[in-house]
Amino acid sequence: MWAVVVSFLAGVALTVLVMRLLSRRSGTSRVTAPGDAGIEESITAFGEQLENLVFDPGAPGHTEAMVADYRAALEAYDKAKAIPEDRPNREARVAAALGKGRAALVRLDARLGHRPIPLDAIEDDLAPAPEVRASEDRHLTAGRKPGEYEILLDRPEPGGYAIADVTYRGDANFFVNPVTRTDGTFETGQTIVNAQRTYHGRHLVDPSITHFKVKLTGESCDWSVRLLPVSAALPLSGERHGRDFEEVLSYDGSRTRVTVQVRTTGTWRLSFERPGRRGGTDWIHGLGDGMKELNVPGSGWLVVQVPDGGSWSLQLPS
Repeated sequence: MWAVVVSFLAGVALTVLVMRLLSRRSGTSRVTAPGDAGIEESITAFGEQLENLVFDPGAPGHTEAMVADYRAALEAYDKAKAIPEDRPNREARVAAALGKGRAALVRLDARLGHRPIPLDAIEDDLAPAPEVRASEDRHLTAGRKPGEYEILLDRPEPGGYAIADVTYRGDANFFVNPVTRTDGTFETGQTIVNAQRTYHGRHLVDPSITHFKVKLTGESCDWSVRLLPVSAALPLSGERHGRDFEEVLSYDGSRTRVTVQVRTTGTWRLSFERPGRRGGTDWIHGLGDGMKELNVPGSGWLVVQVPDGGSWSLQLPS
C-alpha cells in the first residue's frame, strides 16, 4: 500500500513540476537583445520538445530510471530558463544545461525502445563542441573549422529511419562516416561522403546508427548535417529526374521494377531498402553511362548515388 501511495505522490509531484516549468513558456515574453535571440530560440525549442513528449511517469512498465531521465530533462529546461541574461558566458551555460536535458531525453527514448543507450548520453552531456555552431533547430549541426567531430544524431522520429541532409562548401577534404557507439557496440561504417568542393546530398540513416564522424582537412569550409523525417523523401510515382550526388526517394506500392538511366563518367549505384526486411539491401550499380532495371519487392526507399556532374532518371512501368 505504501508503495502505491509513494508512487502516486511522486507522480503528482512530477506532474506539478511539468506544469510549473511549461507554464512559464506562456507568460509575458521578455525583450531580448539581438545577440540573445538564438539562445532564447534554443530554450523555447527544447521547451516545445518537452511539451510534445508523450510520457506518463505513472504508467505501468515505466521504470525508475525512465522517470529519473524525464525529471532530469525538465530540470535542465528549468535551469536554462533561469540563467540571467547578464550572466557571464550565458550562451555556454545555456548550451551546457540544454545538453544535459537532451542527454536525458536520448536516454529516455532508448529505454522506452529497449535499445542500447549511446555513450554520449550516458556521460550526461550533449552540449555541442566549441567548434560546432549551436542552433535553435535541434536536428541541425554545423561548423566552419577544419578538424574531426563526432556528432550525435538527434532523430525527428526517435528509434526510426531518418534522412541526413548533408551540405558542404569550401576547399577542404570533407568526409562523413556513420558510427554506432553504445554501451555494447562501437563500429565505424564505410565513408558515405568524400568531397573536395561544393557538395549536397541526402542519405538514408539506419536506426542502428547513433553518430556521424565528420572530418575536414584544409583552410576554408562550411558544413552542415540536418536530420529529416523519412517523410521528406521524394515520392516516386511515374518518373523522377535528378543531378549529382545522393538522393532518397519513397515508393509506395506493390512489387514492380524500376528503370534507372544514368549519365556520368564515374561509378553510380541504385539501392532499395525497407524497414524490417530480411536479406539485406537490393542494389545495382554501373560505371559510366548506362541503363538498368532493379526489382522492387514493395513499398520502401530507393537511394540513388551519382558522382558530381552526373544526372539520373528513375521510371516505373506505365
